[in-house]
Formats: sequence, structure tokens, C-alpha cells
Amino acid sequence: MEDTRQLRDAFDAANEFLHPNSRGDPLIDILNRTLPTDYCHDDAPRSRVVQRTLALLSSIHDAFVAESTDPVPAKRVLGKQQDQALEDAKRRRALHALLDLLSFEGIYPSLSSGVGIPLEKRVISVLPAGVIAKNATKASDSTPQDTRILDCIIGSLSHILRDARPSIQPIILGRILPDLICGTAELAFNSKDLPSHKIDSYKRLLNDIIDKCSTPSLLPVLSSLLQESTAPWFKACISSQLSQIPLRKDGVFQIILFLASQFAPTLGQTTKDPSSGGPPITVQAIMQSSRLLSLVPQGSNPEEYFSNVAPKLLALLDGEDPDMKKTSSYVIGNGILGKRAYGSPGAIGFIIFVQPILDTFHGKISQPVTTWMRPFSLDGSADPEIKTGDFDGIIIVPEFKLLLALERLTALATLHPSPGLLKRLVNPALLPLWGLQCYAKEHQKRSLEEKVSTLLQMFFSVSASITRLVKLADNILWDGPEAWVYGAGEEGGVSIRKRENREPCGPNILSIIQNLDGRVDSFLQLLAADPQKEEFVGDVFLHVSRQWLFSESMGEDGGCPQPHREQDKLQPELRKLVSAKIAEKLLDQFKESLSRHPIKVLELIRQLIESEKNRASTLRTNAQGSESISLQALGSIVKAESAVGSDPDSNITGVSESLSPAFSLLSTILASPDFQVSDSISLILRNLKSDIDYLLPRLPSALVQPATTSSMLLEITLSDPDQRQTKPTLTFPGISDLESHRQAINNISSPLAPVQAEGLSTLSHLIDKASPVLDIPATLTLLLSVLTASDESAATDEFLYLNVIKLIGSLASKHPRTVIKTLAERYADRSEESTLDQRLKIGEALLRTIQNLGGALVGDAARVLGDVMIEVASRRGIKLKAKDQRGKGIKKSPPAKNSEELNENITKLMNQINEDVDSETEDPVKEAYSSKIIHAWEAGATTDTAPDDLRARASAISILASAIQTNLAGLGPALASSSIDLAVSTLTLESDEGSAILRRAAVILLLDLIKALDEARESGKDLGFGLSVTATSSSIYPASHQSGSECTTIGNVPDILRALNFVESRETDTTVRGHLRALIESLEAWLEKSLLWGIRTQQSLMEQPRFELGDRLAGLDIHPLSSTEKYGRTGEHPRIEEIE
Repeated sequence: MEDTRQLRDAFDAANEFLHPNSRGDPLIDILNRTLPTDYCHDDAPRSRVVQRTLALLSSIHDAFVAESTDPVPAKRVLGKQQDQALEDAKRRRALHALLDLLSFEGIYPSLSSGVGIPLEKRVISVLPAGVIAKNATKASDSTPQDTRILDCIIGSLSHILRDARPSIQPIILGRILPDLICGTAELAFNSKDLPSHKIDSYKRLLNDIIDKCSTPSLLPVLSSLLQESTAPWFKACISSQLSQIPLRKDGVFQIILFLASQFAPTLGQTTKDPSSGGPPITVQAIMQSSRLLSLVPQGSNPEEYFSNVAPKLLALLDGEDPDMKKTSSYVIGNGILGKRAYGSPGAIGFIIFVQPILDTFHGKISQPVTTWMRPFSLDGSADPEIKTGDFDGIIIVPEFKLLLALERLTALATLHPSPGLLKRLVNPALLPLWGLQCYAKEHQKRSLEEKVSTLLQMFFSVSASITRLVKLADNILWDGPEAWVYGAGEEGGVSIRKRENREPCGPNILSIIQNLDGRVDSFLQLLAADPQKEEFVGDVFLHVSRQWLFSESMGEDGGCPQPHREQDKLQPELRKLVSAKIAEKLLDQFKESLSRHPIKVLELIRQLIESEKNRASTLRTNAQGSESISLQALGSIVKAESAVGSDPDSNITGVSESLSPAFSLLSTILASPDFQVSDSISLILRNLKSDIDYLLPRLPSALVQPATTSSMLLEITLSDPDQRQTKPTLTFPGISDLESHRQAINNISSPLAPVQAEGLSTLSHLIDKASPVLDIPATLTLLLSVLTASDESAATDEFLYLNVIKLIGSLASKHPRTVIKTLAERYADRSEESTLDQRLKIGEALLRTIQNLGGALVGDAARVLGDVMIEVASRRGIKLKAKDQRGKGIKKSPPAKNSEELNENITKLMNQINEDVDSETEDPVKEAYSSKIIHAWEAGATTDTAPDDLRARASAISILASAIQTNLAGLGPALASSSIDLAVSTLTLESDEGSAILRRAAVILLLDLIKALDEARESGKDLGFGLSVTATSSSIYPASHQSGSECTTIGNVPDILRALNFVESRETDTTVRGHLRALIESLEAWLEKSLLWGIRTQQSLMEQPRFELGDRLAGLDIHPLSSTEKYGRTGEHPRIEEIE
């Protein structure tokens, strides 16, 4: 747009109005004097100035649109490129000044109490220098202060904002958006003087203003309007608008980004996942995102809300950014599925997020699968489905849907530690997942097999249930139900296909037998992952052995291997084969576990030997015999030339295969040094001895030696005098704790987050009950190893390492000295084995420990803690390795900009007033400044040879301050005096720009010390030490006794004040200056209160009974104190006190 004369005249009038000649008076008075006397002469000065400002803005708007020939857009969005004429800095500055004038002098004074952002948190005004912009003090009234002026301002601006022609609308929204929202909401929801049609008009205007703003610009404004002092009606209005943001196309994504920026890591903290393309998202940001996105707006239908939000969450869950996947997983798993109203079966959350996954794995193409099991875009729109051939209707679930269901299930179950959610999601799909893993393994689909195997191992690691293991053992050959089977996918993967009705044939059975070993090995891996495998191994072994050895009595349907029931006549033999193979491998891999639980195993051995005894008796009486229970009989299934029972040695072979493992296991149990005979075991052993003696003459030669050995061991065990004195069944109260402890150690050592969380939960129970099985140093070492792990496990997952810190705090409450000493030594890191992040995490654990101990922080624990913290904070640490690493980094790094160039860039930055900068791009000057500060932190004190990192020193000061605030009496006078020494020395000596974090921590340390002393004095608690209120020529912080008092002086307030005033006079950091001012005021108040304490002390002493010598000695007529009577009361000397 060309620079027209009308536009120049409009801005000239604005500049003339904004730059009056007079200075120093209130702004309204200055600007009112520049107006003609007949201009709105009946109104007050503020009203006249506001109306003139609105008139100038309207004339500028009219000038912009007068010559406009561009097409009229449907909607203007904040942040779009403005016309070239608006790029002129002077004109933009004039517009900002007019808008600031309306805000500070028009809108804000007219708002009711509890509405708007405090002025001190607003942007700096660009009003002319020399004038004083003072906002009128608001009365504590819930009604608007001046509805007429507010109506005039908002009404005039609404005409400009609703004008579809491009003009200054983006400038208005960008500069005073919070004021527009506050003013419009005031008129729409809190005005009692306006007619109803105007109120309705302002409600529509509020919605229009919010709709015209982009989500990234609207979120910080709305969140800043929610303050502690916000009026209830205004808070409800803003909260309602915030709850509608997730319904925008980019609402979910922008909310997560905004909360990530609000809870971003502190300066200098490394991001947890460098591969992430977005900002680092902390646990606090994830939890806040979950609360906000899972909250259904008031008056909204949950079905409609989640149907809008779910596609955006699923798009993030299916995306590549790990932080976004983790956040969306937590929002879905904890925020939605974790609530009974939304996550229970049949509820909207279950239908959207869980049912499509389960239906996909069960081969059901239901409506939820069709609607939700597909990829989505970030705006919630569904991506086009991948076109696949149906292969004449054979494929039920195509490959991409099956993989998508597996990816979503894995993300929801594993990306955040929620064992409960993992059980809820995996248990209903246990058999389909098992079949999918076995199919992938048998067809060399390594990637798919690893994904499913990891998911199942994680499930069994946190889910201790014998029924699930038995279910898998009974279905170990499961490859699908009768309707479908896994098959090849369209792109070389796996799909779900209709099962073909083929006749049984030999090669099918042969392939089943060939794959059986692999399936049993996979099953045993899942059994080994179970936390209660020691107990469950015996149960599983007993179950499969009974199926193997006693299947005739169980009937044809005793088990269900069924691949598939087209081979019904082979099902009994197939069950025997599967059960025998599982039992064989259990005996091979878990023999020690079985021997540790002898009762179940002995009962099984007894049943097995008794069965062979009965069979031998039957063979003896029945000339025809019966078919042997043996693996050899099963082998005859696949050998057509060999008929069942045709081999005369088959019975002998069956006996060998049945009894050989039984004799071996029996000998192992009896020879175990820990084996003890109880009443129940003694009865079983006697029956075994009788049965083995009966079988010995009838056994094949291969079994005679093992049977004889077992018989001899039984005889020795039963005849041993110690064993003959049978004992009741031994019970160990701590056995459950031992198993729980073993389970916790195994789970914590797992790389899977939900498994680690389950282990930490188990360990927490043991700590809370003070279990005697806990080895405190070993447990603390384990927790510290998780806390400081260098891999991508608990160390990088805040959900886990914060739980570890909580556990360390609980452990410290039971054993404070051990925990404090270990943590302090690891924190000092004298051998330089830990990184800065690891030390800071240990510092967090120390902080939590101090808070948990409270008044128990005394004695050696307090002394060790204080000494180490003072050592770390006071430049005593020598870090030679860190110095060498910094030297190497300096050699590799490119040369830095010189100071003149950096200062020039800073000057340019300060001159760019109110520029619209993209929030996602870091300004290079700010980035360089931040990098310079971080390097200064890493380099440490410049005067030291091998200094420690400043962040570690600041952390140590903060921990010491927390200890002082927690229990100053427990630390004692020596540490309190050293703390004052440390703080004052840090403030006076650490004056570099990069050392500001040290000075901030030092001021907080002194503030906490003063607060602790004051609380003790006010509560009447005698610490035995305190501050002196009289200046001395000695040090600021002497640890000496005051004359005539048992109170130890740890510092002199006047001398400390003198040092603090000097530091304040040269301090450049605004935060430190603010803290210093608060500290100085606190110390001055301490001086004033000390006078009152002195007067109160003297009054209390006068009122108390005095135990002193009388005026005469008993038995003697001598008056030793008579010379003092002239001073008044006997025994008192004149006292001279100096007060200020």
C-alpha cells in the first residue's frame, strides 16, 4: 500500500498528541491540556483523553482502508505478515503508544477487582519519556469501576476489529489482547448497567476476538489471566475458554508445546533426548498436559469432546517424536483410561483407545476398528487408508492395521511406568500376542518377534499369576481360533487370514513337532520373567506332568493344544507330547527351583511312581498289556512304518522316560543340605520307599542304579536320628520378604520402565515395613545406580528417578546416618566419577532426605551433611579431570566472538523494540549470551587452579539452606557460623557475572538462617546460639560466648549489614539485588526486635524467684553484702546498658 497523504496526516496528529511540551505531571493532566477547551468539555479529563485516543486510532484505521483494493479476507489471524506501511518503526511505535494509553488509563482503571494482569507483569510502555503513567488504584469492588468509559473503548475498538478490510487489527490484537479480553469479559459477564442486547453483543465479540487469535498467541495470554487473586466469575470465564482450546485443529499440539515451555529445564540443563525434534518435555509438563487435555469442558458431551481430541492424540502417539509419544501416552493412559468414567469397558475412552486394539488382535473388523485404527494428522483429520488387495477376501486384518495396533499397544503400555495399565491392555490379548510372537519367530520376522517378546516379558514381569502361565502352557501351540490364522502380509509382514479347511496330513504334524522346541523355550523365557517364578515353577511342572502322565483320566479335552481341531483324533497324543516337552525342559532349566519347594515335587514323584507301580501291576495281570505312556509312542505318529506298541521294548522305553527324571530329581532333593523332614514330607517319603522297592525287580537295567540310589537315600533320610525326630512344617516369617526382595532387585535391574516401576513399588513396601531382609548399604547402592545410570533407562525417565529419590528419602528415615554419609560422599565426588547431572540428581535425593528427616537431622548425620556441603560450596574441591576436559573442549571449539562484536549485537537487540519474534527460534544474541553463562558455570572460579562447576556449588548452598531451615538446632553453632562465613564470603568475593547463581543461593542461605533463628526465638526455643546485635572489631562470624551468657554468638548483625550494603551497591544482577534488599530489611527488623527481646527478658527475670545469698550468713553476725545496699536492692550492682 502506498504512503498516502491521509495516512501521513493521521500519524502526524497522533505524534503531536503523544509528544506534548510539558513534563513531570501526571500523563492525563498533560494530555488533557493539549486538547481544545470545547472538546468533550462536559466530560472528565480521563474521558476526554480516552476519546481523543480512540479518534486518532479510528482515523489511522480509516486511512489504511481508504485506498485498499485487496480482496477482503474471511478472517485475520494474529501473527500474519502486515502491510509494508506498518513496518515503519516510528508508526508502529506511535500505534503502540496509543494502545498503551488506552490500556493503562482507560481499560485497567475501569475493571473490577481481580480482573486482568498486574501492571508490573505487563510489557514496558513506549509512552513518551518524562511523563508519568500511573494507574488509578483499584477498589476492592466486584463491579466495574467505570462502565461508560469501558463501553466506549471496547465499542470503538470492536468496529475496527470487525472490519474485514486489512488494517491495524493485528497491531491491536498483538499489543493489548489481554486488555481486550478483560474489558470485553467485564462488559459481557459482570456489567449490571448495560442493556441485554449490548451484553449479548459483547459475548459474541469476546468469542470473535478469541477465534481470530492463533493458538500459540492465545495460550500465554489466557494462562496469564488466571492468578491467585482472580475474581471467581472471571476465572470461570477464562477457564471455559481455555478448555475449548483442545478442540482447535492445532489445540492439542500447541497446548503440549506451551506447557513444555512453561516447565522447561533450567538454563544449562541438558535435554534428555537429543533425538527429539521438539522442546524437552519435563514430567511436570506431561502431568499438566494430562490434566488439561483429559478435562471435559463444562457443559460438553464427553463423547463429542474425546471424538475431537482423540485423533490428535493418536497422531502424536503414532509420530516419531519420542517426547510427544510419551506425553500422548501419558494423557491417554493416565488422564483418560485412568478415570473410571472414561476408561472402563464400554466408556468412550475405552471404545476409542483400547477396543480397536483388542478387536484388531482378535481378528474382528468392528466399527471402532474401522473408525480409529487408522493414521491421523496433527489437526485430527484422518489420513487416506492404505489400499491393499483383499486376496479374494482371505485377509481379515491387513498388515498395516496389525502393525499399527501393535505399535499403539506398545506405546501405551511401555512409554510411562504404569504396571496397572500394562496388565489391563495385554491380558485380554495374551493368546493373540503369543501366537503372533511364535509365528514371527518361526518365519524369521526378527523385528516383529522382538517387539512382541518385549511386551510379553514386560507383562509377565509385573503380573504374578499362575493362571496366565497355565493358560499359555495349555495353549502353547495356539496359532489362532477356528476362524482365522496368522499368515503372510501384503508387504512381507504378518496379517490375519481366514483359516483354510484342509485335511490333516503328515507334514503338518511334523512341522508342529519341529516348532515345539522353540515355543517351549519362549514359554520358559516368560516364566523366568515372572517375579514369583520360584513358586510358580513347581505349579506349572505339576500341571504339565499330570497332563503328560495321567492324561487318560483327564479325558480327551483335558488340554487344548489344537493346531487345529482338524486333527481331533491326534489331540490326546499331541497333548502328551507338549506336556512332556515342557516338563522335560522345566526339569533341565529349573531343577534348583524345584528342589527348593520339595512338597509339591515329592507329591508329583509319588504320583508318578505310584502310576508306574499300578501300570506294572496291570501288565502283570493283563497278558495283552496296555499302551505305554511314552514319547516313543508319540514318535510313531510320524513314522508310518512303525505301529503303536509294535515294538516289544516300547514299554521298557516308556518306563525309562517316565521314571528316569523322577529318580534324578528325588536324589537331588534328598541330597540337598537344606532339606528337612516335616510330618507331611515324612509320610510321602515312606510311601515312596515302599513303591520304589516294589518296582526295583521289574525295572529295566538302565533304571536299576538310579532307583537303588534313591531307595538308599530314602532309607538314610528316614533312619537318621535327627531326621526321625520329625518336625512340624517349618515356616519362615521372612520368606515372603526374601522373595519380594529378590523380585524387586530383578525388576529394578530391568531396562523396561513399567517393570522398574513395579520393582520400586515392591522395594518401597519393604522399606516401609522395615523388613530385616534389607541390606541398607546394598539397597542404597542399587538405588543410586538407577539414579545415576548413564543409559536410556531410569536415569532419563523422570517418572522413575523421582520415585528413586522418594525411596532414598524413605530409606533415610530408617537409617539416617548411613544414607546421609553415602549420599554426601557421592555428591562431593572427590574421585570425579560422576557427571554434573548425576551429582545434581544425588543433590535432589539429599534434599528429599533432609525434608523427610526433619527434626531427626541431628548428630553425626547433620555434621557430615554440613561439612560436605560447605566443602563443595566453598571452592575447596579440586577437579583436575574436569579441568582437562574443559581444556580439550576449548581446543576443539570454534573461536568465540570478541566482546565488541557481542556488545554491538546486544545494542542492536535493545534497539529492536517490540519486534514480533518467532517463539520457536532462539535469538542468536540471547543464545550466545546463554552459552557464555553456561561456559562460565562450567569453568568455575577463575582464581582457582582446578575449580568445581558453579552449578554444583550453588546446589550445595541450596541444600545447606534447606538443612538450616529444617533443623538449625541439629546442625549446631559451628556449622551455623561456617554457613554465615560461607554466604558472606561468596557475596563479597564471587562478583563475576557468571557467579550470580552462587550469590543468589548465598542470599537465600542467609534468609533461611535468619528465618530459622527468628522462629526459634518467637516460639521460645533455646538454640544455645544466636546473632550478636553489637558491632565488634572481630570477624563477622565469631563462634564465641557472650560475656555473662551461655549463648554462643555465630555472627554480628551490624557487621553483616555493612558487608551486605557494600555488595548491594555494586550488584548488577536484579534477582540478587531484590533478595539482598529483602535480607537487609530482615536483619534491620532483627535489630529492632532484639531490643524488645531484651526488655521482655529483663521483665521476665525480675518476675522470677531469685536464688542468691541472703543478707546475713547463718550463725554469724556478719553482713558481707551490706556495702551494696546503697544501690538499692541487696546483691545487685548498677548496670549500664547502651541502646541505639
